[in-house]
Amino acid sequence: MDTAADSGPFPVCAIFLVAAQDRVAHDVFRRYRTAFEELGGGFHHLVIFGQHGVSATLLEFLCQIGAGLGDVPLLALAPMDGADAGGVVRLPLPKGERDGGLDDSQPWGAALALIRAAASGQAQLSLPGGGVFRGGSLVGAVDAALRKLEGVA
Repeated sequence: MDTAADSGPFPVCAIFLVAAQDRVAHDVFRRYRTAFEELGGGFHHLVIFGQHGVSATLLEFLCQIGAGLGDVPLLALAPMDGADAGGVVRLPLPKGERDGGLDDSQPWGAALALIRAAASGQAQLSLPGGGVFRGGSLVGAVDAALRKLEGVA
């Protein structure tokens, strides 16, 4: 099996911003976690905030991507290489509980298919509808969030 280690750096960081009651979004996170493990993504390529309740970190990350608590649950994808590096793509996630299986035809499922192709070296990652982090990049957003959470900013 091809992995990200075979084809270069892992193409994306996935940041799940959820509420405790959004069980479907948690299941989508698990789907991404399984895929990232299969593709050779590291622990730092997939994070989740809010699964145990609203935190200052969740609120600050929402601010860094230009979203609010009313937008939760959502998935922020930060491409790590290529033309989209430094940007962020916000995808809505299903709210609440679910009946039946996950619907992979949703935007999160289409994005996961693109990530699979890019991580296995079959295609360059190209996610639709990109925006920018308030901090200018994922690293800048994390730095700004940490400074604010530590009371420096």
